[in-house]
Amino acid sequence: MPRKTVLALALAMLLTPALLLADPGNGSRNGPSPDQILHNPRLLARYLHLTPEQATQAKALFATLAAALKGVHDQEKPLQDQLEGLLAGSNPSACDVGAIVVEIDGLRDQARAALGTFDDAFSAILTPEQLARYEALKEAAHLADGEPDA
Repeated sequence: MPRKTVLALALAMLLTPALLLADPGNGSRNGPSPDQILHNPRLLARYLHLTPEQATQAKALFATLAAALKGVHDQEKPLQDQLEGLLAGSNPSACDVGAIVVEIDGLRDQARAALGTFDDAFSAILTPEQLARYEALKEAAHLADGEPDA
């Protein structure tokens, strides 16, 4: 078999599970979406066929991520409320509004950094085959969300 054909078949085999899980767009579902799998530790462990040791490591990584994101959310909520209050006023100060927006943006940067740290650590515990499935799943989730590739 030509090398290109073998490569195409291998790629198709990697992507097929993720594509089958994607919402077909007709209102019916054949199971959880790629995004749902990525946000559910149990579904992700099942999808990637994690070993018990990997599942234990993943659980700790998800707990660390959840704590970091909760901390960011707990800081962001009062800022959002403050921002809404200022904007509801008759003549909000652009400086005050801008300062809050900058603080919120900084918190969102912290959340993105926490997600990146999780992704790096989680990827490091996977076998090459699991990592390929994980990357394909993330790609399918981004395509379903309409997000451009980074």
